[in-house]
Amino acid sequence: MMEQRALHNLKYLEKILDLTSDTLFLIDQDNVCVDAIIKTDNPIINPRTELIGANMLDLLPLSTAQLMEQEFNQCRQTGDTSNLNYDLPAQDQTYFFKFIIHKFDEEHLLCQYRDITQRSNMKHRLKSALKAQLEVGKVAQIGHWRFDCQDQNFLHIGYSNLLRTNLLEAKITSLNDLLASIHPDDREKMRKFVNIDSTEFKTLEYRMILPDQPIAYIRATKYARYLENDHTIMDGFSQNVSDFMKNRNELEMVLAVVHNAPYSIFACHTDGQLAFANKACRQQNGLSDEEEITHMLVYERLKNFSSKEEWEAFFQKVQDAAGYLQYRCDIPYPEMDIIGSECSSLIIKNGNGEDIVWTIQRDISDQIRYEEQLLRSKEAAEESEKLKSAFISNMNHEIRTPLSAIIGFGNIIAETPDPELRKEYGEILTTNSNQLLRLISDVLEMSQMDAGKMRFNADLVSLQSILNELSLSFSNLEDHPVLIIDIPEKELTVQLDRGRIMQVLVNLINNSMKFTPPHGAVHIGYRIGEDFFELYVKDNGIGIPKHLQQSIFNRFFKINETAKGTGLGLSICKAIIEQMHGTITVESEEGQGTTFSIKLPIHNPDL
Repeated sequence: MMEQRALHNLKYLEKILDLTSDTLFLIDQDNVCVDAIIKTDNPIINPRTELIGANMLDLLPLSTAQLMEQEFNQCRQTGDTSNLNYDLPAQDQTYFFKFIIHKFDEEHLLCQYRDITQRSNMKHRLKSALKAQLEVGKVAQIGHWRFDCQDQNFLHIGYSNLLRTNLLEAKITSLNDLLASIHPDDREKMRKFVNIDSTEFKTLEYRMILPDQPIAYIRATKYARYLENDHTIMDGFSQNVSDFMKNRNELEMVLAVVHNAPYSIFACHTDGQLAFANKACRQQNGLSDEEEITHMLVYERLKNFSSKEEWEAFFQKVQDAAGYLQYRCDIPYPEMDIIGSECSSLIIKNGNGEDIVWTIQRDISDQIRYEEQLLRSKEAAEESEKLKSAFISNMNHEIRTPLSAIIGFGNIIAETPDPELRKEYGEILTTNSNQLLRLISDVLEMSQMDAGKMRFNADLVSLQSILNELSLSFSNLEDHPVLIIDIPEKELTVQLDRGRIMQVLVNLINNSMKFTPPHGAVHIGYRIGEDFFELYVKDNGIGIPKHLQQSIFNRFFKINETAKGTGLGLSICKAIIEQMHGTITVESEEGQGTTFSIKLPIHNPDL
């Protein structure tokens, strides 16, 4: 009998293998399983279930059993093979299977069970993904197209930028119709994109102009090119990127402003690696506009930091300031005429969540120079006030002394009959009058210098003749150091104001004699250089202390406050020499003597 393990009977084995190689059931007229080969494993049909002698339809859920019973009957009546898919709801999940029914003989059906749960789930996922893709394409305004290079037609589906709507069914549009709505400047690019450019994968951005609509920015991408029925077909998709382009244009505008800003702006990662440097920053630090900086370290290429440790200390300082730090930076940039900057550094996270340190440097060189000028003006005003007070005090003393002598001895002369006494008192009057006159002359001359009214009368002058004249002027002095003239062999004639240079030399000689003992000596002479000559007055007197040598050319300055004089002589000498484009310097050692040197150009076109 066939019911006795027919599937294991060698007589039928070849026939069985021809029909199937999966899980098999052999059922009789009453749908009872008479034999089975179980390969599947689910909660209902598995090797652990007693299937032999059980009604197949009783094992399955009612809805599934009803469908399967109809197929059983149909197969018995017609002999046609049934090949349908069924679901098998279970407690943990729903299984899907393909059930193929063959008429084995007049009394039996051979059923092949194939589990398609994984395939069905994949199909459902693909279907869901496709639906999601269509919805995303609708929202993102993405449309798919095929272009026939022979017919010059597009087959569109999805979002249509031309119609501004989502196409559920494919629509044919000619290339000419599409070009009519494309910006004139972009039409030729589109024509080449689909017809001439043979690159299989490429992207093109173009603009569309539609009535009563703003310009739309479209990005088209072709990704396949192949032959179909002797026609060259191109597949691609297009997306409306107007919002993106608007944001990109705004971003590019902001970046252009930042890049061309008059401030130095740079950004770097926490480890000091540069991320951005604008035009001003690159110029200040010698970086070209084309130079890639993202591999550079801020403390190696920018002047702001000299070492990794300095950068790390700075970054910690910004962190401690809650991510925002203002400070002044005195780094000079001579090429840009920058001597100082006002800086702001702040920490901002980028799109990847990394901390980026941005620094903005504003040039405040003009402000610094103005502040320095104000400070100098303030110091000058304070110094002027001190000089004014010193001048008034000094002049009060200097004028009072000769005036008192003049007034006193003037009254005495009038009452003195003795001719010898009258002569002696007259000499005293003359000396004090000359002293008062010299004082007034110094003050008037300094006033003229300040007002820029000093006049120079230049003429060709022999330096040897000047020295000879000075020798004669100081030759008959008693109880004074001797004046020694050092006359070089080479004569020199220069363009000078004779009176002014004599005034300077006489003042220097008088000073030297004042501070040189009577047994000492004062030397005067000159040396000739390549384009200058140097006059000098050298003594072996008491010398000038080092800490006072920088002050002796200041107005009203006197080494000995009790000594006679206004303290204007050396200041006047310095002003005269400088207006003759020369310099006057002093070298001195206490107890060794002092040397004053006057260096003047041999050729002085301004005199």
